[in-house]
Amino acid sequence: MRFVTSLFVGLSAAVLLTSCGAGGEDQGTEYAPNMYHSVAYEPYTQIVDEDAGRWVTSIDYPDGHAEYFNSNKFNPNRMNMRESAPNTVSRNKNGWLPYRLGKDSLAYASAHMKNPLDSTAEIIASGKALYEMYCDHCHGPKGAGDGKVAAGVKIDGVQKGNYNGVPDYKSDALKNISEGHIFHVITHGKGLMWAHGSQISPEDRWKIAKYVKTLQK
Repeated sequence: MRFVTSLFVGLSAAVLLTSCGAGGEDQGTEYAPNMYHSVAYEPYTQIVDEDAGRWVTSIDYPDGHAEYFNSNKFNPNRMNMRESAPNTVSRNKNGWLPYRLGKDSLAYASAHMKNPLDSTAEIIASGKALYEMYCDHCHGPKGAGDGKVAAGVKIDGVQKGNYNGVPDYKSDALKNISEGHIFHVITHGKGLMWAHGSQISPEDRWKIAKYVKTLQK
C-alpha cells in the first residue's frame, strides 16, 4: 500500500512538473496569475475581450470581466492612453517646455539660454552630487580634465585606456562660457563628449551647470 501511495505521489509530481514546461506558443501553467497579469490599466496593451483569460480568473471583478481584460471602458474605443488635447505642449513639473534647440545651436544657447535656478547653497550642493555622479570620471573632481577615464591606467609601464582631449574648465577657451553653454553641451554633447540629455533631466543639467561655474572660480 505504501508503495502504491508513493508511486501515485511520484506520478502526480511528474505530471505537475511537466505541466510547468514552456516552449513556443505554450507558456506553461501559471500559478497565482494575478502576479503576472496586472488588473491596472496598461497603456501599451489593448485587450478588449472581457472574457479573455476566463479560465484563470480567480477574482470576482465587480464588472464581471476576466483576468486578461485591461481596457478602459470610459475612454473612446476603450483606450488606456489618450492623446493629448489638440494644440497643447507637455511641460515638466516645473512648468518648463521641452528643450528644442538642436545640436548646432550652441552659439545661440550660449548667448540666450539663462539658468532658471537660483544660486542657492542647496542647488550648488545638488549640482556637486550630480557632477560627481555623471562628470567626475572624465572631467575630474576640480574640472581640470584629469578624471580617471581621461587619465587611463598604466599596464606594464604602458599608458592605456586614456581618453585624450577632455578640457580643463579653467582654460582660456572655457573659463568664460555661460551656463547656457554648459547646459547645451550636456544635452547634445560636443567633440569627444557624448550627449547626456537622455540620462539627466533638464533641472539636473542646470544644477550641474551651476556647480561647474563654481569650479571655474
